[in-house]
Amino acid sequence: MGYDRSDSWTRRAKAAGFPARSVFKLEEIDERHHVVPSSGVAVDLGCFPGSWSKWLLGRGVRVVGVDLKAPTLPGGTWIVGSVLEVEASTLRDAAGGLAHLVVSDLAPNTSGQRLVDHVRQIALADRALALAVEIGRPGSNFVCKVFDGEDAGGFVERVRAAYTDVKRLKPDATRGSSVEFFVVAKGLRPPRPPAPPT
Repeated sequence: MGYDRSDSWTRRAKAAGFPARSVFKLEEIDERHHVVPSSGVAVDLGCFPGSWSKWLLGRGVRVVGVDLKAPTLPGGTWIVGSVLEVEASTLRDAAGGLAHLVVSDLAPNTSGQRLVDHVRQIALADRALALAVEIGRPGSNFVCKVFDGEDAGGFVERVRAAYTDVKRLKPDATRGSSVEFFVVAKGLRPPRPPAPPT
């Protein structure tokens, strides 16, 4: 792949007891944008192997995670299945209500074809956004990984339509060769009332 898999970020994560370097991405996002609540519920979409969930649990947040495989972590509620198939009602039931934060580090099994991988990843990001809008309480926050490319701008605009404050960020722990960035969205807008009949 052209990089050292055991680079300094990965070694730091392992030394701190986290399964992946991605923990430092979420940590930097929160340090810069304060998206993690002091209490409440976070939903982690694509939670395996568990770095983000473990870090959130360490912050005192209850975590509901969804992935094809459950992390081996105590303290969270794990739903084994595809994010593309899980129902919003299932997540709300597991969370005991609406979430304060939804995070997504989702990525497809990459093919090596940049456009194909980009399109597949944007589909996952759109699913994450749809779930975040359905299960997030008004004012809640959303963090989502995105593979940059021709459809990324459209996705960011869809997030802007749902949240009051939206930023793009490429954390320091992201590999230099990576095309990923993160959309950091704060303040989920309340649902619009239905239009009156004409």
